[in-house]
Amino acid sequence: MMILTAASNPRAGTSEPPQVCDESDLPSPLPLTDEQFARVARGLAHPTRIAIMRQLSNGQPRSAGDIVADTGLAQSTVSEHLRFLRDAQLLGSQKVGSRVWYCLRCSVVSKFAEAIADLAHD
Repeated sequence: MMILTAASNPRAGTSEPPQVCDESDLPSPLPLTDEQFARVARGLAHPTRIAIMRQLSNGQPRSAGDIVADTGLAQSTVSEHLRFLRDAQLLGSQKVGSRVWYCLRCSVVSKFAEAIADLAHD
């Protein structure tokens, strides 16, 4: 899910996190072609990235600093994992003040799960 836009966020202009994640302001995810399917699979192909996604699965935005604190990993390591997840379109992000807030893009996760199920039935 994506974070509320600044126009709809009463705390815009501060570094406070938006209250909820929402994908409505995002462009639709890329079609799940074989290339995009592989990109999502690569995004999911590390236990730390799965752990990050679990942190975001409750629909609450989290900053990289929050994720670093919860994982105990170095900032640079977390940033690299976040880059993989963003490249796979599994995360949405929004800069608010000096922080970037991340949300899970549930629509992409759902499309990927459906594609996996389709493979099992083919």
